[in-house]
Amino acid sequence: MADRLHSAALHLLRRLRLEDDVLGVSPPRLSALSVVVYAGPLAIGALAVAEGVAAPTMTRLVDGLEHDGFVRRRRDPADARGVLVEATPAGKRILTRGRPASRP
Repeated sequence: MADRLHSAALHLLRRLRLEDDVLGVSPPRLSALSVVVYAGPLAIGALAVAEGVAAPTMTRLVDGLEHDGFVRRRRDPADARGVLVEATPAGKRILTRGRPASRP
C-alpha cells in the first residue's frame, strides 16, 4: 500500500510541477501536501518518513502549509501528547486545481 501511495504521490507531483508557478506552492510543499491529502491525517514524524526528510525539515514544511491554510494540526485521539496533520478543504482543492477536468 505504501509503495502504491508513494508512486501515486510522485505521479501527481510530476503533473503539478507544470502548475507550480500558477499555484504558488513549492514542489516540496506540494509533495508533502499530496501525502497528507491521500494518506492523512498523519503525525509529522510519519510524514517525514514518507517524504524521506528529517522531522525538523517536515515541521518547517508543515508550518508553511499551515500558514497558507492548506493543512491544520489537531490532537491525536490515540495519543494525548501527539499531533496529527490533516488537509483542509483549501489544501485538497489546490491539488485538484492542476488536474485536467476529464479526470475524476
